[in-house]
Amino acid sequence: MISNMADDDSEVLASRLDEEARAWVRRLRSGAATRKDARQLAQWRARGPGHAQAFERAKREWQAIGGVAQAHQRLFPEAAAAPGRAAVQAAVAVDTRRRWLLGAGFASAGAAAIAAVVHPPLALWPSWSELVADYRTGTGQQATVTLAADVELMLNTQTSLAVQPAAAGGGERIRLIAGEATLRRGPGAPFVELVAGDLRIVPGVGNVAVWRQDERYRVSCIEGRVEVMHPTRTVALREGEQIWCGATGVSPVAQVDMAQTQAWRRGELVFRATPLSEAVDEINRYRNGRVVLASDSLARHRLSGHFRINALDEAIEQIEVLFGARATRWPGGIVMLG
Repeated sequence: MISNMADDDSEVLASRLDEEARAWVRRLRSGAATRKDARQLAQWRARGPGHAQAFERAKREWQAIGGVAQAHQRLFPEAAAAPGRAAVQAAVAVDTRRRWLLGAGFASAGAAAIAAVVHPPLALWPSWSELVADYRTGTGQQATVTLAADVELMLNTQTSLAVQPAAAGGGERIRLIAGEATLRRGPGAPFVELVAGDLRIVPGVGNVAVWRQDERYRVSCIEGRVEVMHPTRTVALREGEQIWCGATGVSPVAQVDMAQTQAWRRGELVFRATPLSEAVDEINRYRNGRVVLASDSLARHRLSGHFRINALDEAIEQIEVLFGARATRWPGGIVMLG
C-alpha cells in the first residue's frame, strides 16, 4: 500500500510538472515572452531533474504538433496560399493529448470551435477581428491584391484588411485591422479610402503606406499626395513625408526614409544603428517562431545591416558574432539570445 501511494504521488508531481512545462512552451510560442520570462524559465528548469525532463517532454510534444502542421499543409495547401476573400480555414481534429497547446480553458470549448489551429493564418492565434478579415497574410507572407482598375494593395507580413463600400457612395473603404499595407491608386481609379483606427486616409494618384504599431499608426506618402484626417486635425502629405498618429494626436511631419521604410517590398530588412531590442521585435514580425533577448545588456547594443527576409537566421548568427551572444534553439523556431 505504501508503495502504491508513493507511485501515485510521483504521478501527480509528474503531471503537475508537465502542465507547468507546457505553459512555458505556450508562453514562449505566444510571441509575448520577455527577457524576464527567459530568466524565470532558466530558474524553473534548474529546480531539479524532474523540471528539466518535463520541459524536454513538452518540447517533443511541440515537435509532434509541428509534424501534424506539415501534414495539414500538404493536405490543405490553400490554407497557406496568398490570402483572398473568404480565406479557407480548415477545421482540424485535435486529440486530447495535444489540447495543452491552447490551454485548458480554451480546449474545453471543443475541437469544433478550432479553425486552422495547427496552421494558423497569423502568429499562433489571430484575434477575432483578424479572422473575419477579407484579406490577410501570415508571418513572413506578403500578398498583392487588385481591388479595381488602377487600385492595388500590397500586404506586408501579419497584415489583415477588411473591405466595404465607401460611405460616400461608389468606390471602396479599406480598413487596416493589423499590420502594414501599401495602396497604389492610378489615374482614373475609382474613389478609395483607408481607415486605420480613428484615421481616414484619402490618397490621390500615387502610393501611400500605413503601418499599425500597437495603437499608433504611421502614414507615409511614398508617391503623389495624400490627405490624412485625424479627430484633432487634417494633414496633407506630399511625396516623401510621413506622420505618426494615435490617441494623443498627430506628430509633426517628417521625411520618409524610403530605403528603410519600403525595404520589405524588396524582400529585405534594413537596420541603421537600431537598438537590438527593436531589431529583434522587427525580426519577429517576419520570422516564424520567436527570438527572445535574455540579457538587458545585450538589448542595448545597436545593429546595422541589410538582411533577407527569407533568411533571417543569418541576422541571428550575425548578432551572435558581433555581440558575443549565445543562442539556445528550441523547437518551433524559438531562439533565446543571452
